Amino acid sequence: MSSDRRFEYEKGPDLEDEEPITERDDDGDEDEPAGDAPRRGRTRFAVPPWKAGAISGASAFAVVLAATYQLVGAMFAGGMFSGVEEQPSRLVVTGLVTLGSHGATLEQDEEVIRGAFGFIRGLTSHVSALVPIVVLVVAGYLLVRYVRLETRQEAGLALGSLVLCYVLPTAALAAIARWTPEDTGGAQEAETIAVATDLSLVATIGGTALTFVVIGAGIAAVPRLLAATE
Repeated sequence: MSSDRRFEYEKGPDLEDEEPITERDDDGDEDEPAGDAPRRGRTRFAVPPWKAGAISGASAFAVVLAATYQLVGAMFAGGMFSGVEEQPSRLVVTGLVTLGSHGATLEQDEEVIRGAFGFIRGLTSHVSALVPIVVLVVAGYLLVRYVRLETRQEAGLALGSLVLCYVLPTAALAAIARWTPEDTGGAQEAETIAVATDLSLVATIGGTALTFVVIGAGIAAVPRLLAATE
């Protein structure tokens, strides 16, 4: 009798030990969504929408300028301006290429350049035009993907500040993007190459920025919209 009782007593703790194991398994299953939640939370930053947009816009401008400056360096290395007695500075050419890549019209002595002026025609290319497109799409995507935007108003404020903080410094390049080639003995006199500084310049850059920022933001918002409909 005593041995049987001891045997039953010893079996009791075994059953009690199995229960917490089952509970831990259940807790583990319940903790999996909680574990996913922190991972998702870590990918979003609680930043004021206008500040996030301003940082994104300024960063996008800096990236575009740096990438274009690198392309201009390749132009100089390839001897694009070797036939010019007084070569322009790389910063000036970077401004012209950047503005031309956004659709701004390059002018020579206040007349639109038609592409028949040799090296001037090479100031814009398909490669340089892709730089702002890629950067703006990525900027819009990252803004919506990693910044916590709860309402449409916050999203509009973030995207609006991004576009504004990108357009203003880009349009300001028109103040320094002016170059007067020296006369090389041809019949044509030296004329200043620049971009017209008027409202059409701001509208052109703003339209380009808004279009591709919205595309990037839309790509980032698609998974969230699909998740909301399920």
